[in-house]
Amino acid sequence: MIYSKQELEQLATTEEKAVAHKRYLHKVIRSDTKKLLPHEQEYICTFLPRVYADSDLTQPLFDVYNLSFCAEPLFKQLFLTYMHCLDFVKPVWNGIKYLEPYEIEKDRRKFEELLTAWNKKLSPDYSDCYLHEVKIEYERKLKILKDQYKQRYFGRFLYERKIIEQMLNAFYIYFLTKIFFRSHKSNSVSFIAFSVTFSCNIYSYIHIMSRHYMPHLNSINEERSFNEELCNIDPRNLPYSIRALIIDYFNNAPINYVLNAEYMIFGQDASFYILWWKYKKLDELNHVPGYEIRTLYKIEAERDKQKISHNNFYTVNDRITYYY
Repeated sequence: MIYSKQELEQLATTEEKAVAHKRYLHKVIRSDTKKLLPHEQEYICTFLPRVYADSDLTQPLFDVYNLSFCAEPLFKQLFLTYMHCLDFVKPVWNGIKYLEPYEIEKDRRKFEELLTAWNKKLSPDYSDCYLHEVKIEYERKLKILKDQYKQRYFGRFLYERKIIEQMLNAFYIYFLTKIFFRSHKSNSVSFIAFSVTFSCNIYSYIHIMSRHYMPHLNSINEERSFNEELCNIDPRNLPYSIRALIIDYFNNAPINYVLNAEYMIFGQDASFYILWWKYKKLDELNHVPGYEIRTLYKIEAERDKQKISHNNFYTVNDRITYYY
């Protein structure tokens, strides 16, 4: 690893970025890419198409479509570009320009190749610590879709399209989680707060992202609530955000506060959110007892509204309030 995920995110000046580009380009030219971490692969995939082999700036030095180490970040990029246009027809906006038909066709062929490869990983023959949790959520959603199809919520074409959407959703969350924890060099973010251990792990990240974010893909279960954009939560660095939130929550707790519940509640603007944890022996800490982060969602159900203590709160700023 040349740069950590946080270091790449904090590159600010043109000079700093130029140095990073040069260091990574040197590795690509030497084919020294086997030890690159996912966040580095993604970073290279963003700038390499703008490194040209000619002075006319028409021919890129490398084609990221033909670089195996760029496969996952490229798949993510194609997913974000075509998630609302899986038929691959004009117009398609890639964030910079509207794509030409030959560019869309090139993307379609690569997308289908990468989708086939990802589908194989979703089979029982493949597994790793990220795939294990992703598959649980993916298979749960396939069951929901199958039940909805049997009840004739939609026809065959839309059913098959929704399955592809869930395959893509599973990949996006898989890659997001993998980027974070591979860079973090541990499968959990563990910390002490209020004299007890908390752990936000792979399960925590995948569960929250699969159920309470990206409503376009995750709203097949109508009972789920979806988190709005939270000023204290960064989905790309979810475990760090949750760590900071919990520590700040306890640092501002009333003097007589007792930790006797497996959740905390906070409000942003006019909405309320609940963060759940569970006391257990933490596998990632050699079975040390502590609290595993379970889920975070916007409160809508009456049973959760009854947990809000409107008489015991701390106002953080004009948007955020903690409830005890």
